[in-house]
Amino acid sequence: MKRFWCIACALLVLSSCHGIYKLRRQAVAGDPVAQYEYGRRFLTGQKGVLRSYKRAFRWFSKAAESREPRAMAAMGLCYERGIGVNRSLSKARRWYAAAVDEGNDDACHSLVQMEARAGNLTGALRWLERMADDDSVPAQLMLANMHLNGSARNASVAEGIRYLRYAAMQGDGEACLMLSTCYATGKGVPRNEELMVGWLVNAAEAGNQTAVDILTQSWKAKENQKN
Repeated sequence: MKRFWCIACALLVLSSCHGIYKLRRQAVAGDPVAQYEYGRRFLTGQKGVLRSYKRAFRWFSKAAESREPRAMAAMGLCYERGIGVNRSLSKARRWYAAAVDEGNDDACHSLVQMEARAGNLTGALRWLERMADDDSVPAQLMLANMHLNGSARNASVAEGIRYLRYAAMQGDGEACLMLSTCYATGKGVPRNEELMVGWLVNAAEAGNQTAVDILTQSWKAKENQKN
């Protein structure tokens, strides 16, 4: 049995080495996806590669030159945190923004967080709005809350309702529940019991437990009245 496990372990090591060799060969040949993956191995120090931040940055840089979106976002991360390169927030912003232009949503999230940590709320809001316009439900919900509670720049209840509708139309249960509350209280919209119930049902169907509980309690109350 011991010999069996020794052989099995040896085969796993050989398989891992072969995989790394193949990945390295593709990276050296100029494949940007392989270059990014090879850099990621050096960043994490997993799957047969010793951790090396400088090598990770070098391979991310090669892939980013070919405009590989994940590599461009990784370059932003390296410059933001000083991984394998001197820290530079200005360069981090440029790489994150370039990754966003290539369609990388994670880079947009990183930009929002970086600007917020730096106290640049205007910049954070600008990137949040861009994410929301690209149908990011978390960004839409965050903006809706900021406008509804007055913490956004030029806060507008109407804008908050607009972002809520965007998220609700994508089937988000929390947005549906918030819209139901707005119709119940008349915040940003005329009070409307029919629409209040409709959005509450939509929230429950989307799996929002609070909405389910409210509807259940309402149904029980009606049943008790009948009895």
